[in-house]
Parts: sequence; C-alpha cells; structure tokens
Amino acid sequence: MKILTIVCCLWCCTLAQAGTEWFNVVGDAADESVNTIEVDPTPVSITAETRIMRVRVSRSQDRVNWDGVPYRSLVADVLFDCPRSSARYLSIDYYRLPAWKGEPYLRRVYSQMEPRMMLFRDVEPNPHQRIIRAACRTSNIINN
Repeated sequence: MKILTIVCCLWCCTLAQAGTEWFNVVGDAADESVNTIEVDPTPVSITAETRIMRVRVSRSQDRVNWDGVPYRSLVADVLFDCPRSSARYLSIDYYRLPAWKGEPYLRRVYSQMEPRMMLFRDVEPNPHQRIIRAACRTSNIINN
C-alpha cells in the first residue's frame, strides 16, 4: 500500500510539470538485460470510468506476443477500465530492439471484440494490478 501511495504522489507531481517523462515502475531503462515497464503519467484521455494512458515495455530477451509477433520492446495506448479493474491494449507499436531503439517496425490496433489484456507475463514482481489501481485513482484529474 505504501508503494502505491508513493506511485500516486509521484504521478500527481509529474502531471503538474511541463514535458513528458516516463515514470519507471519496474526495471531500469538504461539496462537492456532486465524487464522494464514505464508509464507516461499524463493521461491521453479520462472519463468517469476509464483512462487511456501510454505504457512502454522493454523485455530482457526477445519475445513473441499472443499473435506470433516478435518484439523486444513496445509502446502502447492502454485503456484502463476502472470499475472492472482491468486494462487492455488499444494499440501497440512493436520494436525489434530493446529500450525502444530505432523506429517501430509494426503497429497493431486491437478492437474491443478481440481484446489484448495488459498482463506482463513472465515479469516478477508483476506490476499490472498496481498500475491499474494507480491509474484509476486519478479521479481528481481533469482532461484538457
């Protein structure tokens, strides 16, 4: 609970500052040998029950997603469904290299009919529920 409170406070402080900086949740963006997960603390969109935020992931080794797409890192728009405590990918830009180097080689858009849930398989400790709770506790943020 203490970590969640710190995450929320840092998120709010970051929102007050100009510019976009990624908030590190797990790993180290400078170390390509570890799994790294970061969140852009500035929401793309906010409604009473949902948030859309950007999340980026760099994996410690090459991976293949649920559709057979190979990648090493990705940047995604994620829809957080607060009443359901869930998060699903709206779109993902896939990179062949770690740490979001170079240009994405593939962009996929995922419909509500075929959701791809944000789960971070094989990441320990797995932060997906912590990220969902933090994103959904931003009820005092106003969408510009």
